[in-house]
Amino acid sequence: MTDTPESVNLSGASSRKVDTELLNELRDLFARAEDQKERYDFTWNGKAKAYFEAATPTTKTLRPQPEESYIYADDDYKEKVNTFNDSENLFITGDNLEALKLLQESYLGKIDMIYIDPPYNTGKDFVYHDNFKSTQKDTDVAEGSVDEDGTRLVKNEKNSGRYHSDWLTMMYPRLKLARNLLSDSGVIFVSIDDNEQANLKLLMDEVFGEDNFVSKIVWEKRYTRSNNARLFTTLTEPILLYRRSNAVQELKQSRNTKSDSIYSNPDNDSRGPWTSVSIVNPASKEERPNLVYDIVNPITNELIKHPTNAWKFEKNKYNQYAQENKLWWGISNQNKYPRLKKFLSEMEGMVPVDLWNYKDTGTTDQGTSEVANLVGKSVFSFPKPTSLIMRMIDIAGKNKNSLILDFFGGSGTTADAIMKYNLTDDGHRKFIISTLDELTPDNSSARKAGYQTIDQISRERIRRAAKKLGDTSGFRALKVDKTGLKEDVFKTAGELTQENLQLDVDNQADARSDYDLLYDVLVDSALEYNRQIATETISNASIIKYDYLGELSGVIAYFGDNLTNELTREIAKLKPLIAVFKESTFNKSSDKVNTLEHFRVISPETKVKVI
Repeated sequence: MTDTPESVNLSGASSRKVDTELLNELRDLFARAEDQKERYDFTWNGKAKAYFEAATPTTKTLRPQPEESYIYADDDYKEKVNTFNDSENLFITGDNLEALKLLQESYLGKIDMIYIDPPYNTGKDFVYHDNFKSTQKDTDVAEGSVDEDGTRLVKNEKNSGRYHSDWLTMMYPRLKLARNLLSDSGVIFVSIDDNEQANLKLLMDEVFGEDNFVSKIVWEKRYTRSNNARLFTTLTEPILLYRRSNAVQELKQSRNTKSDSIYSNPDNDSRGPWTSVSIVNPASKEERPNLVYDIVNPITNELIKHPTNAWKFEKNKYNQYAQENKLWWGISNQNKYPRLKKFLSEMEGMVPVDLWNYKDTGTTDQGTSEVANLVGKSVFSFPKPTSLIMRMIDIAGKNKNSLILDFFGGSGTTADAIMKYNLTDDGHRKFIISTLDELTPDNSSARKAGYQTIDQISRERIRRAAKKLGDTSGFRALKVDKTGLKEDVFKTAGELTQENLQLDVDNQADARSDYDLLYDVLVDSALEYNRQIATETISNASIIKYDYLGELSGVIAYFGDNLTNELTREIAKLKPLIAVFKESTFNKSSDKVNTLEHFRVISPETKVKVI
């Protein structure tokens, strides 16, 4: 065999032969594609699991933390006032996926605005590891998926084969659940950077719908370049804005000095400063024949008709404006066509723009300074400035009673911004903040300052900000926790032994406080978690009133062990919506029947629950 290839004679080839077998395969492929109505689809490895994660009900509950629910009353940040019973703000510590699930029924369609600043997936930060199960804890700890306390965070390295997929799998169920919480007129802002901006846009399109995309806002997060950069310095950061539904047809932001500077009053109109706009329609006469008519100059009586275009409104509307002295012909009546007066007093706001200048919305350096001034230098990395969140509130939280959610709470910037914005208009906006009790790194500035976990930083920042602002609304601290029920409650009759039956009369696994039991009821009954709590003594017994405003409202709970007929009757006379008692309160079944009978006679519409 030689190294020289043999020549091939193609002179006799008159045409190329068709591979009929391949042609038939292609025909079958196109036929199947047509049958399946093949279309574009956004998917990734783990999407199905993420979908089912969103649909899987939680087995957790919310455990009250009254000892953490305080604000400061003195300038030295020492004297504490507990706000647990009265505050309408919520601070939830724990896995935000579980927190969102626990909010589903109680706050379905009730959130006016959501802002989140999730992990940017830079390859250095952490993401939630959502396939953790309590029965797999030992295995997961060994694999590094969780720590000894079950914290579901893993470092998402860029060299991971599922680098983008793991981030999307984390975000998908959280956004699905967040969408459920938004009201029809609610919106969500999401901060991100270019590591996942493209994927986030596709994900948001899928969860909220492409038609509900509002804007990709460009925030100027810094104003000077960094010569440490190798290629380009990044001065901006995107913020994606989506609405819940097309019920949001208009968004406005407050006016400012710059925007109002175009208003003047050259004719001393008693209605105040105004500006003018054209009354000529961009459409031609042929396109809008119904808006074609003659007008008369009131000074010269000249008959005027636009040579090519229609007017912006019909003749009867024009006559109304003329009668109201809203048509401006110029100081010396020199205008060929009149312009329409728009008075400053009539303007409700301005259409927002998608470029947010650092002068109006602050920088990352400003955010860092705000945290440093409140809780210490370098205790939290890259916090957002409050002015950025306040601008979002100015657009989407105009209602003074808006409820705003942030389930990547971080350093507590959103809560701080809400308190600041409330001062501008005497508002009563409320917040729900959720953050993980993630451990601060060893030898970090945060740990040296005494902060063991991130949620401690957040709460302290809110307390100190409230003190400086004079805000006394406080917050109600709750913690995502395992249910208080014993595992034996779920055993079948065959699995129970006679000697253990007496031990299982009380369903509670550990010594839960009365507030713990109350919140088990609130979670189970899909009631809101931020209503007023009051304790009262009736017939020498302590009862809890939750959101009780009178007959057939709220919950009244008695968790003592001495439920007398007199106490039962007194509670029934209050006619609450729900009355709650402990199972262990009743020594025998007849006692429970007797209690139910009292309510049947005195308050038949009250729902009696025994836990």
